Amino acid sequence: MAEAPIQSLYQHVVALAKQEPQRAALIDCDENGKTVREITYGELPERLQAAAGYLHSIGFKKGDKVALAFRNSADLLLLSWAAWGSGIVTVPLDVKRDTGELAEYKIKLNNAKGLIVQKKALAAMPQRDVPITEFSSLPNAAAKIEWEHGLGHAALILFTSGTTAHPKGAKLSLKNLIVNAEGIKKWLHISAEDRFLVQLPLHHINSTTFCLSTLLAGGTIVIPPAYSNSRFWQQISESGASITSIVQSILADQLERTEEYARVKDRVVLNRMQIGSAPVVAHTVQEFMKRFAIDVYQGYGQTETALRVTGVPMGLPRELYLRLVDENAIGVPMDWADLQIAGENGRLLGEGEEGELVVKGEAVMEGYVGGESTFRDGYFLTGDIGFFTVIDGVHYFYLKGRSREIIIKGGVNISPVAVENALKKISPDIAQAYCIGIEDERYGEEVAAAIVWRSGIDEKEAMLRLKYTLLCGTSALSEYETPRFLAAITADELPLTSTGKVQRTVLRKNLARERFSSVYDLVHTSRYKFSILSPHSTLVAESHALYNHCWQSLSLSPKDYSKDIGKLVILIAEDEAGSIAGQIAFIRTDLSAQELLATKYADLLTPAVSSAHGRAFVCISICSVEYKPKPVPELDTIPDADFVQAYLEAGSDPVMRFHAKPKGGLAEGAHLVGLIPAGRPEDESACGYNMLVAYPELDAPVKISEDAPVSNQLIELTMLLAQTVGSKDVYAYSRPGGLAAYIAKHGE
Repeated sequence: MAEAPIQSLYQHVVALAKQEPQRAALIDCDENGKTVREITYGELPERLQAAAGYLHSIGFKKGDKVALAFRNSADLLLLSWAAWGSGIVTVPLDVKRDTGELAEYKIKLNNAKGLIVQKKALAAMPQRDVPITEFSSLPNAAAKIEWEHGLGHAALILFTSGTTAHPKGAKLSLKNLIVNAEGIKKWLHISAEDRFLVQLPLHHINSTTFCLSTLLAGGTIVIPPAYSNSRFWQQISESGASITSIVQSILADQLERTEEYARVKDRVVLNRMQIGSAPVVAHTVQEFMKRFAIDVYQGYGQTETALRVTGVPMGLPRELYLRLVDENAIGVPMDWADLQIAGENGRLLGEGEEGELVVKGEAVMEGYVGGESTFRDGYFLTGDIGFFTVIDGVHYFYLKGRSREIIIKGGVNISPVAVENALKKISPDIAQAYCIGIEDERYGEEVAAAIVWRSGIDEKEAMLRLKYTLLCGTSALSEYETPRFLAAITADELPLTSTGKVQRTVLRKNLARERFSSVYDLVHTSRYKFSILSPHSTLVAESHALYNHCWQSLSLSPKDYSKDIGKLVILIAEDEAGSIAGQIAFIRTDLSAQELLATKYADLLTPAVSSAHGRAFVCISICSVEYKPKPVPELDTIPDADFVQAYLEAGSDPVMRFHAKPKGGLAEGAHLVGLIPAGRPEDESACGYNMLVAYPELDAPVKISEDAPVSNQLIELTMLLAQTVGSKDVYAYSRPGGLAAYIAKHGE
């Protein structure tokens, strides 16, 4: 039985303060990794006293539970450690994913005495009548605190989604946390010389325990505001991090960031990374190690075990280490863990036999707040299926999958029932919905939903409506929970138990991957596949190149283009070869036509104009590979608005003629609403003018004309999407693109 390496969290900090008073304990840094605030070990005891005093001053005492809603920061660690050291139990909220309803549920279930909210950290506040304190900063003065001796008291309630609609709260003692942290410290050889860079949320067990591991070693914890895909290597180099803990999605992200790495590699001292908290893709790990020459060590565990149960050991012979990476091994048990493979009847199995991983030891939680049963014969039932192999007398463990139905996406547990309930709220077309996890390169596992439609529903229209609604965002689901793959099935395909319960694990096995389509994949015609461009699509670079081809004098940098993808919708048309044949970008807005006429092009993507659920659709750029740019003549003067108006009404402009042509099976095309002088001054081909055109109200069914040019079809799909969600107004914020050429040839 593993013993905790310390007996008092606060006294351990005091001892470190005496040993290394000048060593940095906590560093808050900015998004670039530059230090914003540093707390040394010499200062840390006083900072913990101030944090504990702050908690006591607003009414919390030993045995109370306090809900915390904080972004990653040293203040969250100080409050957490001060609470645990003085006998107060913390209940962290997920500031990114918790809805107001879910935050209220967590607070109510734990009978938390109050909620402390970091300014602007929680988007949706709970409605329950609970005292809420807005946190700005800790007091400078330290208070006299009665610190806890021993570690057996409750410290932390962390929620983890199960197969039910509501997440379950795991009750963790300070001893659970410290024992696991010590195991990690020994496993990864964490020392006082190490700098641990926090990459995952501090309301997650991973960062929580790794920070304690670093504290036990007397090392330095560096805390950026959040993980940044584009600034990962910059943060690593600037902070001097020697170790970090990540999940599959981060590893996949960074394979594409070789240029960022090359710029700072001479200053990178990172020498090991830990990965876990989600299904790990072995070849991604191998490719990462090949590109960056940094070893990655996989570990396995759960919130209920205070984090790691196993880990691939350091210091193995290179051949064995590389073999374990290739086989995707989860490693050997931590010193504290009695890990076994059990059959359905509870019998412990031998080498090579597949069964459920079960574990007991000093790091395993007491139980769930709600009292849900999850133990058998003293062992915690993980719900994960695996086996072990003996190599040189050592048991190495492997994962095969899960017997339970939770989905683990990028280290976050997602309840299938919660997603299913939300889908039924979102779409009245759904008769039944069942969510499963499917393998994903970036997240390890992604959310997928099998849909049974109600009878009499136009299934193609219903699927299009559901996909677009999900991509627009809905209060019923966080973006992270939103299914990324959908399949339409019949009720007869649902695998049922003898009592009529749908078996999601069997459904996952039965449904071929080909049955699912991406939520971004909208419509297929005989010539094109139309989809919404995802920020993570491999086609982003091609889309950017096409934009710059069609808008040469108004081109964007890759960085600016990537930023814009998150602010608008880009519909792309792929040909049979998988290349982009054309694309259109649109926003939605609640502005009227007259208000749009008073809007400059540069303001279209601002919150004052663009709204994900706006009543009107506004096309703002269109590109086709068939477009051949022509030189823009230089003009001595800019024509006045009356001239441009007459030019457009005479049908002299090719862009206006394109919009005026009937589309989508409608009787008429677009008409000119008005001009926006100096709407885009840098657009020399249009002499700085923009124009607003309006398509007919969508009272008749819109169809895609398969024999029309791709640019026409893209407008038609935009109209179809508008009609699908009940909007009748489709505009194009366009430009008289042939104006300068016309004047150069004909004069004013």
